[in-house]
Amino acid sequence: MHKGIVSERPMSTATDATLIALGERFEKLLLEHMDAWLTWAPRMRAARAEVEDNTASLAVAIQRTGCDVVQAHMSELERDMQPLAKEIIAAPATSLGGLRAKALVALWEAYPTHASHEGTFEFRDNGSRSLFEAVAVMTGLSPLVRELEARLAADVE
Repeated sequence: MHKGIVSERPMSTATDATLIALGERFEKLLLEHMDAWLTWAPRMRAARAEVEDNTASLAVAIQRTGCDVVQAHMSELERDMQPLAKEIIAAPATSLGGLRAKALVALWEAYPTHASHEGTFEFRDNGSRSLFEAVAVMTGLSPLVRELEARLAADVE
């Protein structure tokens, strides 16, 4: 579970108040989603290992491991997160608080794409990762990113 790191909130401007509020709502969902994802990934790997190439058995193994329940929870969270992400992406950022909201969406979009993963967020390229890391430092997200990456690393098979 998320350890409740409370990062220092960056300064904001009145024009970014809505964007910052969206970012705060998105962050709560992001953390809950990461908890669910980290529960889902090992269960999915276990289900797949159990059945190897037998697709019919996979559905049974997914239910037996509880992967289906966690996956349903993740889908509910994603239904809540997606419209927030779209609003955050569309809104202009004029403060570090607004930039922080946008960085949270970028972090979500960098989740590993499969249950079997390398233990890190999957940025498109090194330049994207470097830019994200700089933004994370400027917006106070670095402690949260380090915590989440440590949790991903611990989940590697």
